Amino acid sequence: MSLVRPVAAVGAAAATVLMLATGCGASADVAAEVGGVEYTVDDLNDYLATTDPGNEARAPRGQAAAWLSEWVFFAAIELELAERGAAVSNAHEAQAVADITRADPAFVPGAGGSDVAIHQRALVLAALEWAETEVAAAPVSEPLRHLCSRHVLVASQAEADVVVARLDAGEDFGFLAAELSQDPGSGSLGGDLGCVVEGSFVEPFETAAYAAPPGGVVVAESQFGFHVIEVISSGPATADNHPQIDAERLASMASDAELAAAEGAQAAVQDLRQQTLLELQDTVLERYAPVVRIDDRYGYWDREQFRVVLEPVS
Repeated sequence: MSLVRPVAAVGAAAATVLMLATGCGASADVAAEVGGVEYTVDDLNDYLATTDPGNEARAPRGQAAAWLSEWVFFAAIELELAERGAAVSNAHEAQAVADITRADPAFVPGAGGSDVAIHQRALVLAALEWAETEVAAAPVSEPLRHLCSRHVLVASQAEADVVVARLDAGEDFGFLAAELSQDPGSGSLGGDLGCVVEGSFVEPFETAAYAAPPGGVVVAESQFGFHVIEVISSGPATADNHPQIDAERLASMASDAELAAAEGAQAAVQDLRQQTLLELQDTVLERYAPVVRIDDRYGYWDREQFRVVLEPVS
């Protein structure tokens, strides 16, 4: 079991399920407690019997320790979400049933162990919804630019200088690319890289190319070597920026640029939401580790590892 993980990744293992048993004030023995939420021995035994009906011991120590570690983690996540105004709703529960049933047609809501599986999935949905409210959707962004270019790839600055000198002397770029380029794909095409949307090449290449005027030749160093780049045209997909491109192709390029910009913005938002979930988890591990209580018949709480261990923590 990996405790240090994003909430969005929870749910792969069948044993990783959550049900908060709020037995505060009850007379039943308490197996675990975190933040005032209790999980009783009876609930633990019932869960272990559900996951392993043939287990006569009902609550073997190692299995109980592993499950209680899971319970503490998810109970703490749910408590922290509640502190931030996010809670599992009926809508989350309904969606959880639909999700689990879709993934496993044999799943039967109401059968033994199903309620905890449903609640666990609903908690994941609540966490994802909370992250979406924390990080707003991507705004409409400007279309990306296109770069039409060709290059000669060589191994050193000295070789690049030779290529530039031969170009200055009037030699044909395509012939030099076919003769000298270490990029076999474009070299056989006279160095032609086509017209591609911004972000298609490595950053040093694009930085140098977009800074150069149409018809200009620049040298850029990347992890692949030294690029002698001829910029044919660059900028948004318009006739002014790319006069050599026909109208039909320009329209296709413009559409590609809009789509790429939208996808890039959405990917950035998803990265921020994932980071928000990781930060939520880090807060949970730090905040709740000191306030966990475990009945020592099942093990001992290790704050550093945020889990129940079988030997006393030194």
